[in-house]
Amino acid sequence: MTQPTSTDPRTRRPMLAHILRWFAVPIIIGWVVLTVIVNVAVPQLEEVGELHSAPMAPEDAPSMIAMARLGKNFKEFDSNSTIMIVLEGQQELGDAAHKYYNELIDKLKKDPEHVQHMQDFWSDRLTAAGVQSSDAKAAYVQLNLAGQQGTTLANESVEAVRKVIADSSPPPGVKAYVAGAAALTDDMHVIGNASLAKITLFTLGAITVMLLLVYRSIVTTLVQLFVTLLDLAVSRGVIAVLGWHDVMRLTTFATNILTMLAIAAGTDYGIFLIGRYREARQEGQDRVSAYYTTVHSVTPVVLGSGLTIAGASYCLSFTRLPYFKTMGIPVSIGMLVVVAAALTLGPAVLTVCSRFGLLETKRASKSRLWRRVGTTVVRWPGPVLAASGVVVMIGMVALPGMVPGYNDRHYLPRAPRSTSGMPPRTGTSPKPG
Repeated sequence: MTQPTSTDPRTRRPMLAHILRWFAVPIIIGWVVLTVIVNVAVPQLEEVGELHSAPMAPEDAPSMIAMARLGKNFKEFDSNSTIMIVLEGQQELGDAAHKYYNELIDKLKKDPEHVQHMQDFWSDRLTAAGVQSSDAKAAYVQLNLAGQQGTTLANESVEAVRKVIADSSPPPGVKAYVAGAAALTDDMHVIGNASLAKITLFTLGAITVMLLLVYRSIVTTLVQLFVTLLDLAVSRGVIAVLGWHDVMRLTTFATNILTMLAIAAGTDYGIFLIGRYREARQEGQDRVSAYYTTVHSVTPVVLGSGLTIAGASYCLSFTRLPYFKTMGIPVSIGMLVVVAAALTLGPAVLTVCSRFGLLETKRASKSRLWRRVGTTVVRWPGPVLAASGVVVMIGMVALPGMVPGYNDRHYLPRAPRSTSGMPPRTGTSPKPG
């Protein structure tokens, strides 16, 4: 039996694969140029997310509708962003604490751009007890800030209040905290963006180790990392450009999910291409035939996988909770960019690298594991299906007992600024009247 060669008629040469092979270098240059443009034309994705962030509270929820009506009817505020300034003292809050409190209130009243309304009950003796703890060691004031919770303006308003407190001089033994939903959302945004770089580095490090173990080739690993990083950079850049021009609003959740999916998908699709190319070469095909075999067999897999992920991600747009809804469009578009790169950049890189023999395996494949697995599945499909079903059922047994948690405090570090005053101490927690 003759092995396929570059002239073997059994080696299919699809037109798309032929075009990608002929224009491999311009395609690579084009993707690199596009990546540079989308990453230079606008700030990085995290910064764009901070400047064009989406509201995080569902505005069609009954509580949000009631809150909006309350602010409109009393002409006090037009947003759903609320925070609380909590004062805590080691001793009972006395005249010095009241003076300090009044100074804060006066400064906040001079900033109507960020502070729309405040429930100043502690200044009046008739209402002070309603916002003061039973042991008189803590008190609070509630503020309604400008901007819908989670938006750029709301986060700026939270930081403006924090700056007022940071620039103040509390009396000895008294501390002031900023707490509440808007402050918590701001902290989640800041902490989420700050941790993304660390998560990305750890992920890329783990992928590098995995590729070295699988390929046993530094050159092949570097080629795969080049494709993965380019996929990641261009997908993030495209979403950053769209977000910068207000095509969509962004959140730290969308930014994090997009980054992780882009790394995972870009790596997987690259492994598909390189793995299939090496397999074809080990079967005796020459480099040209191996290229066409790879593109012909891998393209439908990449397209189907990518469209499935993009479609599933887009379905999040039909949810009502902003945590999920805001991920739909940016993640799905980002995945489409990764798929487009995998279907064009991948074969182009494969072409260039194969010409220089950079992807050749240094050892003959001796493993018969997957052949044995395939043989087992074909010979005994029923028992294999039953065994697989048992494994799946073991994982599904725990699902009925799963209780979703939406308390954002549980997903933040122990010392974020917004949770320091929630409450300072159980015994001194102010009890609203």
